[in-house]
Amino acid sequence: MKLSGIWQLKKMAMRNLARHKTKTILTSLAIMVSVAVYIFLNSWLGGMQIESRRNIVNFEIGAAKLQTLLYFDRKDEMPSYESFMNWEIYREALLREGYVSAPRFTFAGTLFSLSGSAPIMFFGIEPDIDHEVLRYASYVDFGRFVQNGNFEIVLGTVAAERLRVGIPTRPLRQELDELIKSITQDPLVEDFIWSLYNEAPSARGGGDIFSPAERIIAGNERMILNRDKSPEMKEKLDRYWDLIAASGRNNMRINAVIDIKAVPEMIRADRWDGELMPELRYEDIALVKAAYQHNESFDRYFLIEEDEQQLRQVLDAMIRAGYRGAVRHVNQLLDVTVVGIINSPAPLPNGNTAFIPLDILQDEKGMMLGGAVTELIIRERGVPDTRLPGVSESSEVIAAALERGLASMGIAMPGFLGVFTWQDYMADYLGYEALQVGAPQILAFLLLILSFLGISNTILLAILERTKEIGMMRAMGMTDRQMILTYMMEAGSLGLIGSILGIIAGCLINYPMVEHGIDFSAMGDLLDGGIGFRTTAIFRSMWNIPVIIGSGVVATLLASFMAYFPTKRAVKKPITDSLRFE
Repeated sequence: MKLSGIWQLKKMAMRNLARHKTKTILTSLAIMVSVAVYIFLNSWLGGMQIESRRNIVNFEIGAAKLQTLLYFDRKDEMPSYESFMNWEIYREALLREGYVSAPRFTFAGTLFSLSGSAPIMFFGIEPDIDHEVLRYASYVDFGRFVQNGNFEIVLGTVAAERLRVGIPTRPLRQELDELIKSITQDPLVEDFIWSLYNEAPSARGGGDIFSPAERIIAGNERMILNRDKSPEMKEKLDRYWDLIAASGRNNMRINAVIDIKAVPEMIRADRWDGELMPELRYEDIALVKAAYQHNESFDRYFLIEEDEQQLRQVLDAMIRAGYRGAVRHVNQLLDVTVVGIINSPAPLPNGNTAFIPLDILQDEKGMMLGGAVTELIIRERGVPDTRLPGVSESSEVIAAALERGLASMGIAMPGFLGVFTWQDYMADYLGYEALQVGAPQILAFLLLILSFLGISNTILLAILERTKEIGMMRAMGMTDRQMILTYMMEAGSLGLIGSILGIIAGCLINYPMVEHGIDFSAMGDLLDGGIGFRTTAIFRSMWNIPVIIGSGVVATLLASFMAYFPTKRAVKKPITDSLRFE
């Protein structure tokens, strides 16, 4: 068909749109709403997905971790016995290749306060270098960050509230009154503390908007700490913190069990035959047997191997087999003081977590670590926080860089260590995240399809109303192909108009979400942080240009395609029948 002929058909399609203004406007609005909703939902969910991943990298894991291979295999158990020494050497090797890193010793324990106890995940860190990789240290809400050489911890805000340490941010009136009486008898100090709080607004019909499950009686209202950003308020809060610390409220005790692995010097024959040998891998049996000798008099197996490398392999074989005799449990009690509260954009540092200086854990006064760490967290030097790890921060590239750095120092890369990326660690979460993001997007796409099915019905009715007109144009010489093309152009024009309006509307709605977002911190409090994404407060959207443009293109093509079958059905009818159609 010639270009001039197509142009004539296009003009005819536009005249049809102008002749039926009401249907044109209503159909275009339906397409506009569908496109706008899809753009907004896709951009918002995409923004939450990106923000969650940034929080994982910047506040929890970094780009990758250097760990023993066996630790990663059992990472859910947090096996503290799977540690390694001389982390300074690996840090120096990575620095030579353009990567920063920070050591950690991760262990679980129970934290006791004057008000109760709670299970806590502890991170032994180097305060002077931890901030090079992770960003939570700059989000100390009250107090300060931990310092080397001191038996002190920084708690997540959730743990602090449960253990009732630090400054309470939304206590009940009676709880606040008890706290004040426990730290001072001075009326002036009491008035000072009361002046820092305001009574929480009540929901319609009574009750507390912050804890709807609680029935709060008159005289025991929820009190909210005044948190304005003025220097005067900061000075008041620092004074308040010092008063609480002086009262002993922040004094804590850690009860933890540290697992230390070692090749047992002796194994009873019943444990050798009943627990160890049946669980060993086939290729490890000969290795372990060669390291021990059976003594018939004592009916025990005694260690005879002395080579350190062979002993390491024997130990690894026992750990893989889950042999309990290769792990020694050491119970430790530590008295510490809470010196700060973390309230970051990521849930993990804010939860049941505590950060403690790594150096105080090394000797018998601490955890008897002897310089061991469970991981070295790695990030490319100078990379912006907004950028997610790319190829340069993959496990293969980092491992190769570490090997080069060690080689330049005349050291070989140990075979028992490996580099594992944040995706390796968060594989389960990423699968859950895909469901979190995918399900609403599928629903939005289905709504888009349903709206176009409605549009198809509108187009079908329009074509039926114009059956006589179609017959007249066919009688005047228009071919079936020209008729189908004309109505597809008409429907496509409706789709194009609606898509342009939808893109504009979607971008207008999305703009404040990109610039400011929505603060879901109150919802996070009510759900105990269980929103589903790895973020605690502001949910921001993003600009997904391919989806914004693609949704307009798809909507236009869908609208055009929707006209094909009704028109084809109409042109199959004999011209005489079409002319007699009423």
